[in-house]
Amino acid sequence: MRLGVAAAVIAGGLVAGDVEIEDGVITRAGISPGPGASGYALPGLIDLQANGYGGVDFNQAGHDDFLTALRALKRDGVFAVQPTIITDSVQNVVRQLKVIDAVRADPAAACQIVGVHAEGPFLSRHHRGVHRTEYLRAPDRAIVAAFLAAGPLRTITIAPELDHAAEVTAWCARQGLIVQAGHSGASVEQAHALFDAGARAVTHLFNGMADFRRRDPGLPGVTLTRPDVQIQLIADHVHNAPEVVQVALAVAEARTMLVTDSSAAAGAPDGVTTVGGVELVVTDGVPRLPDGTLAGSTVTLAQQVGKLVAAGWPADRAVNLASRRPAEFFGLPGAGILRVGGPADLIRVDENIGIAAVLEGGRQVA
Repeated sequence: MRLGVAAAVIAGGLVAGDVEIEDGVITRAGISPGPGASGYALPGLIDLQANGYGGVDFNQAGHDDFLTALRALKRDGVFAVQPTIITDSVQNVVRQLKVIDAVRADPAAACQIVGVHAEGPFLSRHHRGVHRTEYLRAPDRAIVAAFLAAGPLRTITIAPELDHAAEVTAWCARQGLIVQAGHSGASVEQAHALFDAGARAVTHLFNGMADFRRRDPGLPGVTLTRPDVQIQLIADHVHNAPEVVQVALAVAEARTMLVTDSSAAAGAPDGVTTVGGVELVVTDGVPRLPDGTLAGSTVTLAQQVGKLVAAGWPADRAVNLASRRPAEFFGLPGAGILRVGGPADLIRVDENIGIAAVLEGGRQVA
């Protein structure tokens, strides 16, 4: 079977020509395309920051709700996801971790769950965004231990300026957790201290943190100038202006990955929904609290890749930010990349990165 594409991203690079699949495996790439061939074959996408999807709020979802969200994610080209539980009571986070632990073992799960991100409760009250004030607190090892005992916690966000932040970060790193800095007004010194203690990445750069200032660049400045810090970035043209995205990528493309920070509104129509149990209103695809605060995103990963391609980026460099890079960061061998001789787990898209089909093992699943 041939896909009928004009090019494909194979081993992270753009290869002109069609792709052939046999018995669920990519057997050839770069074949002379036939009449009418168009678009690209791209690797499946990986989203490491999704707070909800397809009308499902991950802070409140039950088992079947998660299955619904995972089907919607696969439909939109996402093959692996890290559900994010935002700030909530310890009891509710523990409950949701247990639910997710059961869901990830369910053969009906359409999209692979690769871990859970606890975005909170160790966040700054001054940069909390949608996170509920009553549940915010200083970093506490006992709380993290309770999360770890409940389910597949893999990532936690900590504001560097909070009491005990560096100490708890060092402990988390020893447990094998990924610590990310975020929702913070940290000074340069505080940000460096957290990364020196073992934090490895930043949660949605520029969003939920004090702005970059020329004499006090804070967390954004430290992130952009430390080569050991990985960057998660929302390129939806709502959270960040296109120029801001281009600046970040010009400085640090090799250590940047795209994330959606999706709310329940992603993959669902406009209307009233929730994120972390907080009601929000989605108008023209933009979710906000009643006071106008942005509350996650509805722009899919594929749409973010499409925005970069529309801005002139080659398809391979754009899609690698949403596939190969997060797979490398998260240690997911074989994910986020297509190879001749490898499984035909891919998305077929048009020239604008609009999804035409999702294939798993060469079989169309969406």
